[in-house]
Amino acid sequence: MKRTTNMTRRHKTALGAALSCVAVLGTVVTANAATAATASAHTAHTASVTRAAGTPYVMNHYGEEHADKGKAERSPEHLVLSEFTSAGDLNWKQWDAKKAVATGRVTGLWCGQACLDKPLKATLTLSDPKTVNGKKVFSSFTLKLAGGSGAYDSEDLQGKRHLATT
Repeated sequence: MKRTTNMTRRHKTALGAALSCVAVLGTVVTANAATAATASAHTAHTASVTRAAGTPYVMNHYGEEHADKGKAERSPEHLVLSEFTSAGDLNWKQWDAKKAVATGRVTGLWCGQACLDKPLKATLTLSDPKTVNGKKVFSSFTLKLAGGSGAYDSEDLQGKRHLATT
């Protein structure tokens, strides 16, 4: 009788461990699927915005590898606008031959630590396509903070500013 009880206990323990492994594996698979779905949705949205042939690029200086020369991109998720301003979490609503429009979050030296910790919501418009080194690129941007510029009376936020195009 004692041997049967030990065997039953071992079987239950093994079954419990197996079910725990399945639960953990299911959690990992679900998390990976959610991440992939989010990335896929962002890629699908970006692809639908950039499908038009002949649309301009933007020279993006985001990341150390592109800081000096930039990288020609369409619908980037992050974009360096100037040496003082960058935008992230960009959701592109329009990208065509004349302009590109996105909403996202902006930060810069002009707002100090306040917006470095909590970037400000903004609408970004790229415009004035020009041909540079054989590639058509947007050469200007306009940035509008949600709720107006408020306390941020900076040159980077007033009117149209040029993008680095080389």
